[in-house]
Amino acid sequence: MSSIFKRDLLRSKQMETSFSPEGVKKRIATPRNIEEQDPNNRHSHMPQWSEMFKYRVNSTALDEPVEKVKVADVSKDFCIRTTSQGITQVFQAPRGGKKIFWFILTIAALGLLIAHLYYLTNNFLKFETSTEVTVEPAKILEFPAVTICNNNGIRRPPPPPFRAADGAAGPGFALEIDELPDLLAINDSSRGHQKEDLIVKAIFDNHFVDIDKEFISAINARHGNCYTFNIDGARKTRRAMPGYGLELWLNIEHYAYDSYELSFYDEGPLYKPVEWIGAVVEVHDIDIEPTPHERGILVAPGTLNRLTITQTKFERKGGVYGDCLDTTDKKPPTFYSGKYTKQHCDNTCLQKEVIKKCCCYLKIIKYNLSNYTTESWSSSLEDRKSGLSNWMECSGSNLTTCIDEDSCWKRIWEKYDSGSLACDNCTDTCKETIYATKLASVPWPAPAYYDSQIHVNEAIRNTLAEYGQLDTNQSYISLSLYKENFLKVQIYYESLSTTFVREQAAISQFEFVSELGGTFGLWIGWTILTIFEFFEFLSDLLFVKFMSKTNKLDAET
Repeated sequence: MSSIFKRDLLRSKQMETSFSPEGVKKRIATPRNIEEQDPNNRHSHMPQWSEMFKYRVNSTALDEPVEKVKVADVSKDFCIRTTSQGITQVFQAPRGGKKIFWFILTIAALGLLIAHLYYLTNNFLKFETSTEVTVEPAKILEFPAVTICNNNGIRRPPPPPFRAADGAAGPGFALEIDELPDLLAINDSSRGHQKEDLIVKAIFDNHFVDIDKEFISAINARHGNCYTFNIDGARKTRRAMPGYGLELWLNIEHYAYDSYELSFYDEGPLYKPVEWIGAVVEVHDIDIEPTPHERGILVAPGTLNRLTITQTKFERKGGVYGDCLDTTDKKPPTFYSGKYTKQHCDNTCLQKEVIKKCCCYLKIIKYNLSNYTTESWSSSLEDRKSGLSNWMECSGSNLTTCIDEDSCWKRIWEKYDSGSLACDNCTDTCKETIYATKLASVPWPAPAYYDSQIHVNEAIRNTLAEYGQLDTNQSYISLSLYKENFLKVQIYYESLSTTFVREQAAISQFEFVSELGGTFGLWIGWTILTIFEFFEFLSDLLFVKFMSKTNKLDAET
């Protein structure tokens, strides 16, 4: 007769005894007997925990008092009742081959469980992200800010009459050598192209725009005077088509271009011949200071330009998943106003490094010398030996513009360009709005359209005459002259929708816990309740140990 059969037979006999008249009488008498043992306890009609405990252990110990229950009894009871399949199968298997088989199988399952848990945990602790891209339509969208600049930073003044008479004046006359330093006056707004001269006409959603009120002036280190539309974000649009956005008629005043301009980064910080003619248009978030010399779209005179835009909002994961700055995080200080951006931080980092190492500043990048007015600093011995620095001590009073012959700033620029310049605190923001643009250009205007639709106002004709482009009594502007100086830009949404690019945890905490549960269930048949079974088993062991020690002490006394 097998041990399992004997155990089941014993339990059935115990159940018969329990439901027999003698058994019922015994259970009913139990509370009275407990009360008689402790007559002072009026609530002792309920069984004590120690009494209840022995009914939870193996049937072989049911008739034993709790102080006689042994650790082996508790362990045996646990092996019979647990839902941990391997333990139950090993315990209940008959001696011999089956018990060995189930023991080996259980150990193998534990090994595979550990390997699987390592794989899951290792993947989770990588904190990788996945990207979700969704396009959400909208009935109305906020219009971005639009900044426009003339490529020519310094507007050449009209030639004196005596120069025009001897033929020295004209659209392409060269600057005298002693006039070159005036290019450094690019921060003087009176020297650049004025708003009323650059912007001939502006229309938004088929309504004329008050140019004086709605275009805000700003100085750019490369392009001089620039003008920003919708800087307060008040403008919104309900259509995604030409005419339902911003339309601009611009006069770049090619006849007022200088022959030289401030050069750009690696070509030297001072002068070079003017390379191209036209305007720069940048579409950007309303809270960000524009950098048209870095992100602007070039548009040429004599063209109609359709600039379609799409709004994309990025939501990046920070913390353990990546480096990004949340709205509540402290941002690195920059020389730029408005909302923090990584590009502004990188530019500030480069400029500070040039000032610190070279005792000069790059004119093409925004700078603020107010922090260098009182303090002074010395170059390092290592930089002087390597030829990086050719000065001993620097302060705000002797800071100058970097010159083309100085190799110091060029070496730092090479490090910046290669990504080896230490600007580690410059990271992206966790939330960012970017406007992508597509440009399509065609020659403009057609002769028939020019003859019937375009009328040049008197102020522009007077300016053309002042620069020697028209006779004083000439009222007609030729089509070729118009194409050399004027252009049209249409800026509107490609579609009335927003693209969201969201970073998400590749494995969320909930998914990780779910995978852990599935792994335990797959290899050893565990659930969350099985874990509590082990807690109960440990508490039973501790209780038995405690009772055995207590009884031992009582016996000694």
